Amino acid sequence: MRHHLERVAAAMDSLKRIGLISGSGPTLEFADHWIELLRPEYQTLLREALSRHLLPPNRLCYAVCLSERADQLSQWRAYGDDGRGVALGFDLSTFAQREPSFTVCSDDGHPLETHMMTLYRPIVYGRERSTECFDELAARMARNVHDLRAASAGTQDAVRARLLDATLEFIAATAFCKKRFFREEREWRLAIWGPNANTAGFETLQEGLAHALPRRFPDTVTHARFTVLPRTDRLVPTIDLGLDLGAHIARRHDRATVHGERTGHPDAARLGWRRSRRCGPFTRHLPVRRNAVAFRQSERDGIVCAEP
Repeated sequence: MRHHLERVAAAMDSLKRIGLISGSGPTLEFADHWIELLRPEYQTLLREALSRHLLPPNRLCYAVCLSERADQLSQWRAYGDDGRGVALGFDLSTFAQREPSFTVCSDDGHPLETHMMTLYRPIVYGRERSTECFDELAARMARNVHDLRAASAGTQDAVRARLLDATLEFIAATAFCKKRFFREEREWRLAIWGPNANTAGFETLQEGLAHALPRRFPDTVTHARFTVLPRTDRLVPTIDLGLDLGAHIARRHDRATVHGERTGHPDAARLGWRRSRRCGPFTRHLPVRRNAVAFRQSERDGIVCAEP
């Protein structure tokens, strides 16, 4: 929570430096009342987002985290069953080629919700780089505010939409910043914002989003289905996102299946291949290699670490 609050503070500072807001929380004020340029529903959306929690309001964020590095000791230890797991390489660049914001429609084409978002980006590490990111996004918001003031009646709606897109992207960026000491992860994150249970017409919107994702990414997403995973103390909302990666992965020679050092099988390469095939038939075309990280057991404290 403390790290999230620090990201929020950095984001708010960028808005203040650019001259868009002053104060925070209940004392938040918009310079020259520029928020009144927006439609009433946009004003509520923006005010709630900036004054309360710096997340897109009435939305849930579904995310998957990946790493640029296929063979990283810290990742094996934290996420690869301490070297007993399997790492699969994916090319998700299709998600980065679309604008973040889109409209969810019913089957008959009627708009259900505007400004839904998908983002696929690398994580920004450290306060300095995070500040640069927020400053750039805040400047984009300021340009849209200026353009909206100067817009003619025929173009105002389009400029308003751009301003809200820029604002929501600014808010969403707080989920793509981390402390500098996490930088070795080289993380990329795919995030999809969907409605939460407090949203009016929740089930209809959820169904609309599930249908919209395959249409938005026809070459990659085969289906999307909302479900929940039971945990000890709660139910966790999830998206079952079907990915048709065969056309993208099989031809990429730099993608591979990497099995952990400690799989404990006499034919570990074959084991890694077989386990990876559970993810789909495309993996039969992927090269399989053993991880290069060396594990040993420390005689002093029993901690697994890398050989120097």
